[in-house]
Amino acid sequence: MISPTETLPWISFYLGCILLILGALGVAFGPKTAKEPIIRIINLTVPTIGIALILLSYNYTLAMLTVLSVNVMYYIITIRAIIRLEEMGALY
Repeated sequence: MISPTETLPWISFYLGCILLILGALGVAFGPKTAKEPIIRIINLTVPTIGIALILLSYNYTLAMLTVLSVNVMYYIITIRAIIRLEEMGALY
C-alpha cells in the first residue's frame, strides 16, 4: 500500500511544474503585462509558488530559503528598474 508520505512529494513536484509553466506563460503573454510592469510583478507569484512546490518535494529548508531569498532580490531589482524607467519617461 502506498502511504501519503511517499506520494506527496510527487504530487507537489508535478503540481509545481504545472504552476511554473502556466505562470511563466501568464507573465510573458498575460493581459496588460507589456503596459503595466506592476501587473507583471503580481503575475510572478504563480511561478514562484510553482518553484516552491518543486523544491518542497526535495527539502523543506531548501524550499523556504530559496523562495524567500529569490523573491526579495527579484522584487528589489524589479521595482528599482520600474522607478528608473518612470523617471526617464520610457514606460508611457
